[in-house]
Amino acid sequence: MKPIDFEGTETLSFRQIDAVNGFAKGTAFRLFKRWRSELTEGCDYYYLPASSHGAFIESLKAEGKVYTRTIHLVLITRSGYECMQRLRPSDSAD
Repeated sequence: MKPIDFEGTETLSFRQIDAVNGFAKGTAFRLFKRWRSELTEGCDYYYLPASSHGAFIESLKAEGKVYTRTIHLVLITRSGYECMQRLRPSDSAD
């Protein structure tokens, strides 16, 4: 799977993380949501609001790299992915 280049950084979308790990749709998002306080924006992930990154988000939808219902995009960096790998989907239960 080819990473998404964002400002010279290789990143993955939640859709890509779900696919690579064989997770059900939404699992990577739930892990991120649960453990977001452990991650640092700009280092472990990037938040891209639709208001300023709409065209980029639409291009990723067209390429099948993000879920079609994505509005605002979160891209996970290598360090963020490594942190998320240490977490199990069962850890995300509320």
